[in-house]
Amino acid sequence: MKKAGLKILLAGALLFAAGIFPQQELTVRGEEAGYEEYGTESSDQTDETETEEVLPESYYLPIESNEVSGWPQGPQIEAEAAVVMDEDTGAFLYSKNMEAKEYPASITKIMTCLLALEHGNLNDTVTFSESVYGIEYGSSHVGIQPGEQMSLRDALYALMLASANDAAVGIAEHIAGSVDAFVEMMNEKAAQLGCTNTHFTNPHGLHDENHYTCARDMALIARAAYQNRNYRRIVGTQYYNIEETNEVDEIRYLANHQQMLMDGEFHYDGCTGGKTGFTEDSLNTLVTYAGREKRTLICVLLRVNGIYKMYDETARLLDYGFDNFKRLRVRIPEYSSTWAELAGADTLGEMSVTYAPCLTQKAVNKQSSIVLDVPRNLESGDITRRLTENGTIRFSYEGWDLGSADVSFASMNLDISGPRLSAGTAATLTARQETEEEQSLQEQALHTVSGFWGVVREQAGRLNSWILDNDLTAAVIGLVLIVLMIPMLLIAWTRNSKAKKIRRARKQERDERVRIEKDIESRPVSEIEQELRKELEKEREQRRLAEEKRARQEKEEAEMQEAEKIIEKEEALREAEQAVLEIRQETSAKDEGGEEV
Repeated sequence: MKKAGLKILLAGALLFAAGIFPQQELTVRGEEAGYEEYGTESSDQTDETETEEVLPESYYLPIESNEVSGWPQGPQIEAEAAVVMDEDTGAFLYSKNMEAKEYPASITKIMTCLLALEHGNLNDTVTFSESVYGIEYGSSHVGIQPGEQMSLRDALYALMLASANDAAVGIAEHIAGSVDAFVEMMNEKAAQLGCTNTHFTNPHGLHDENHYTCARDMALIARAAYQNRNYRRIVGTQYYNIEETNEVDEIRYLANHQQMLMDGEFHYDGCTGGKTGFTEDSLNTLVTYAGREKRTLICVLLRVNGIYKMYDETARLLDYGFDNFKRLRVRIPEYSSTWAELAGADTLGEMSVTYAPCLTQKAVNKQSSIVLDVPRNLESGDITRRLTENGTIRFSYEGWDLGSADVSFASMNLDISGPRLSAGTAATLTARQETEEEQSLQEQALHTVSGFWGVVREQAGRLNSWILDNDLTAAVIGLVLIVLMIPMLLIAWTRNSKAKKIRRARKQERDERVRIEKDIESRPVSEIEQELRKELEKEREQRRLAEEKRARQEKEEAEMQEAEKIIEKEEALREAEQAVLEIRQETSAKDEGGEEV
């Protein structure tokens, strides 16, 4: 009887839990499950959004470095233009659309800082004028007031860490007397550094159609700046304070905008500084310096949409540069000709009119070797060396420039001390020498050719005799060589065909890109703005459809969870009813058997 009572009590408890408390219990479980499912759903939704996202046309722009045979294949990125340069050698390890005209935005300030360090003193006092109010409304600034004074050092930290446009204007006026004069200095410096597609109109980078650069030129500017010790210290500083001034009685606290230098989600190991930039016309731009294993790389990104992509693509490019390249010491070939040999005065002895001790010196001075940044699979023998007309030795691989070494000519101080010859005697000696040299050269050539031909005939005779004695073996060897040559020829033909197709496709892409650029330049601004508005509307519609799809999925998930709760409740009720039914049957059976209830 007690056992039966306990069973009835248990069944009642189950019914009570299913009918009265189920909402509370399921709600708690549902919240836990919903939290996990929400995370999964968010992740799936992100993947789906990324899969459905339409990649911009810039993603498909050509990567010049990937077209070099045997060169490590660099990552495909959305930035419209990008390069990775080795800071020591100036060699480009990665190049995408490197010559394309782009707007730099605030990375312009790298040139401003370089000129200020070259022409100013960090302890100079900069007095700011009313020009600080002439910058674009809402742009980056540190609240500098007209008449305010601060050191050039403080102004440069405000320029490079906080990207202060008001500081840029004051620095320009301090260095050159006016912004226009400073801009002329900027363009002259760019030309000196070898920039070919750069033109500046202001010292800060706020948008101007005539203010542009390209990834290649920006890397040259960034490299020149990084060679300045004070510049490296400024761009590598995370935080800096500007003390009170004559116009501002508060401390200005500055933090570096280059997040790869700072601790956080965008931190990059080895980052030593850089400069960010953004305007609505340029989108995001970024210059980053990073060093590992005694190597320093410079990465330049132009026109990429969003800081997440900007930092992610920069990290990928830097990893590509550090992982796929190595330092290699390459010997510079000897140029041992003396001044006498170059002048043709090395065979006339002391009777020469131009005899002098300096003629025995080497004409060319150079270093014995150079260290280059090259792909890890290359060796010194794979690198081409060429002496150029401008006095440098250039190193390259498959036409891709790896760096250069300067050479110089030794000074020649003639001291003519030998007897002078008459014109007739000198002409006679010269003619006799030329005749003797010509005869000597002819004899040497005939001797060399005769010896070579004799060796060839001897080897040919031996080969002919062996073939006659081993005709079957020779036939088999010839057949094997033919069989081996056929697939090699087929492979070569196939590769050549593919290469032609690829070159044709790339040429078509370049022609199409040029056509589009010309079309854009020839069309009115209103028409381009109208197309951009259409594109924006299209993007908004895509986002709206994606949001509706996500909402439908969430609704379906909620309905599914509600259905599961109802099913669980029904199952609990059925279990309770079954338990009650079993208890009743057991009680009835005991009653019929006469047991005490």
